[in-house]
Order: sequence, then structure tokens, then C-alpha cells
Amino acid sequence: MRCKIEPLRPPIKGNTKRSALALVVAFRLFLLAFIFIILVMVCLASFVSSFSRVAFSGSRVSGSSAFISCRAFLPLVSGFSGSVGVGCASGIDSLVRSAYPSASVFRVQPPVSRASFALRSARMVGWVARGSGGGLLVAFPLGACPPAVVVSSTFGGRGSGTWGSVALAVGLGASVLVVLPASVVGFPAPVSVASRFGFVGVAPCGGSLWLASPTPVQLSLF
Repeated sequence: MRCKIEPLRPPIKGNTKRSALALVVAFRLFLLAFIFIILVMVCLASFVSSFSRVAFSGSRVSGSSAFISCRAFLPLVSGFSGSVGVGCASGIDSLVRSAYPSASVFRVQPPVSRASFALRSARMVGWVARGSGGGLLVAFPLGACPPAVVVSSTFGGRGSGTWGSVALAVGLGASVLVVLPASVVGFPAPVSVASRFGFVGVAPCGGSLWLASPTPVQLSLF
């Protein structure tokens, strides 16, 4: 049995040009994305470094989308030399304690109860709000803010320690940066809280960054 060998056909010029153009476009998009990531890193690090105190709050669930967001965020601010405050819980608290071994850890005081957790969060937020020139709270919520949460000078998380800390920090005059995972669309909070925040860019994890500040800040920093 004989096999018929077909002669090689030269590539069609039109297809070659389209392939080359596609490669050029893909390379330019990759380059723009790379430059954007670098700018995010530089601007975010510079912004956080402008505060004397930074506190972190977030989900206690390890491996959650909020946990992943925090894990992507922390390397960008590893050079922060100010004071860091964090809770004693697992999840995001644990990540921050590992990243900043000298951080001030706010612990639940006995007797342990639901109220003692709220008091722990309130102490940490009060500490960061008293920072020279105002402090910054960085929050990594896992879910939507309970509808009954309002901005106040007293803690009221209505079941969510992270959102309670966010509302309290705004009420006490601290700046607050909320880092939302990519799965969350918009700012999932009641109007009384959401109206204090403005979208400022894309988070390192692919989610979104939202900022509330007592003083005017140029948005879209990142």
C-alpha cells in the first residue's frame, strides 16, 4: 500500500499577518497589565505608609475568599514601619500576626462571651483612631454588611465583627480601606455605611478597594 505524500503548502499571507498582529496585541495587553500591577503596588504601599498606625480586621475563616484577599494584600505593605494592631483570632488575624510579629495583639478578656469579642474589636479600633494624624483600618469582610449596622462612635456589628469595626472606625474619624474579594459586586452595605465609601481601584486579589476618609483624598489612587 502506497502512501501519497502531499507537498507542503506555504502559509497564507493573510493568516500570518493576523497571527502576528494577535501576538503584538497580546504582548501589549500583558505589558499594560504588568505596569498596572506595579503601579498598584507602589501607590498602595505609599498610601498605607502615610499613616502612623494601621489595624487589620477580617474573617476568621482560613482559606476563604477574604483570607485569600488578605494574603495577596499583605506583601504589598510589608515595608510599613509604623504601629500595627490586630486581633487574636484565626484566619486573617493569624495572617497579619505572621506578617508583623511585633504587632500589638488585642485579645479577648475573660470572662469570654459575645460581648467580650465586641469589646476586643472596639479597643483595637479605638487604638487605631487615636493614631497621630488619624490611623487606618484595613478590613477584609467575607460577606455583606448586616442591614442594621450604622456608622457610630459605639460598636454595633449586629453579628459581624468586621463590619462593626468598619462602622466604628468611620464613626471615630479613622480612615478605612475595605478590600473586597472578586466574587463581590459593588459595596455590600446599607446606605448609611456605603455612602461613606468611594471606589478607589482594583485589589491585588482581583477584587475591589473602597476607601472612607475623614479628610479629602484623591480617589482612584490604585
